[in-house]
Amino acid sequence: MKVQLLVSESCVPCEQAEKVWRQVAHERSLDFSVVNLADPAGKQLVDDLQLRTIPAVVIDGVLVAIGVQSLEEARALISQT
Repeated sequence: MKVQLLVSESCVPCEQAEKVWRQVAHERSLDFSVVNLADPAGKQLVDDLQLRTIPAVVIDGVLVAIGVQSLEEARALISQT
């Protein structure tokens, strides 16, 4: 399972989202990456998914959540896929 968290350096909530998803990735040994919107890969993903809000969570190429999830919510998203 590939989990990508889209963030921006200037996004304060993104820091909290990253903490949550790093914890879940550690617990579940996920293929996890943080993708910055300023990077070419981030720009491409935003265009492909037509995103307008961050942080955003993409699992296996599908947008599954926007905003900051709690640990429980993040774990549930992983369990659903």
